[in-house]
Amino acid sequence: MSIRTFAQFEKGSAIFYGGEEIRGQFVMTTSDTLSVNSIYILLEGEANVMPYENASSPMQYGTQCYLSERIDYSNAIELSPGTYNYAFSFTLPLTCPSSCESPCGRIFYHVALIIDRSWHSDHIYKEAIRVIQPNNLNLLEEAKIPIESEHIKSLCCWPFSSGPANLTLTIPFGGFVPGQKISCTVCIDNQSVGNDLQNVQLCLKQIMSFGSTRSIAKPREREKTLASCVLTESVKRLSKRLIRATLVVPPVPPTSIDAIGRIIKVRYSIGISMQYGFCLNWNIDTPIIIGTEPLIQSIQNPTEGCTATAPIAETD
Repeated sequence: MSIRTFAQFEKGSAIFYGGEEIRGQFVMTTSDTLSVNSIYILLEGEANVMPYENASSPMQYGTQCYLSERIDYSNAIELSPGTYNYAFSFTLPLTCPSSCESPCGRIFYHVALIIDRSWHSDHIYKEAIRVIQPNNLNLLEEAKIPIESEHIKSLCCWPFSSGPANLTLTIPFGGFVPGQKISCTVCIDNQSVGNDLQNVQLCLKQIMSFGSTRSIAKPREREKTLASCVLTESVKRLSKRLIRATLVVPPVPPTSIDAIGRIIKVRYSIGISMQYGFCLNWNIDTPIIIGTEPLIQSIQNPTEGCTATAPIAETD
């Protein structure tokens, strides 16, 4: 018995925003007569967190349903050999979180055609869709505010004394969208008497947290470097450097909004890392927001400096 099925979307792609209408049809062709109990179409979306056992970071399997809608087509019938079209139309809720995927878990959506057959296993055809939750940066005050993050660290080891290192990161806005360039200005004032700062790097990080509805354990986080560049090979002791650099935001899901209670959340940060002394590291993270609608005042934002590389690292 041969059954072939495929999905067609009216808009030509399987990417949809929250609040958008999903229109399309399933085209099913059979070469034999089918005895059918029922035919229906499902739109489903859920989050799954994979189990993970570790003495310091236990994690149980978790699942969370965001969407489940159904269109019924027929009850018990007999389908003759031929081609059949089953149209569907669903409206995505604005609250559906964005699709995302990681080895630790994922948020996913699909439309499915189910043919419940008599005395045979059901014919189930699923077509994945990508959902993006709208996040208009113009509606978020924190996205409009320029970032100026200052950090001070003593680079000495007790009981020896040394001057501090001062680092200031300045970004013109707090929010960006995929495709935009994040212009960063980094000022490093190394007043340490005995330590140079080596291999100073700038990067854009994605941090995904994975919780469980079955456990009160602290959510597990997975960090991924999306883009990076080397700011400078070194900042000598008792010297000061002003460096400008640019990171390009790749196609990624927006920062999770209204995420209270969700088992999977996504956030982003600008990270600066450097080495000093005997292989000691100084790491700094500054949160930023990734949205879907750019700030009006950022569209003409000039960029300069070094550009980012492709993703280079992923750590737990």
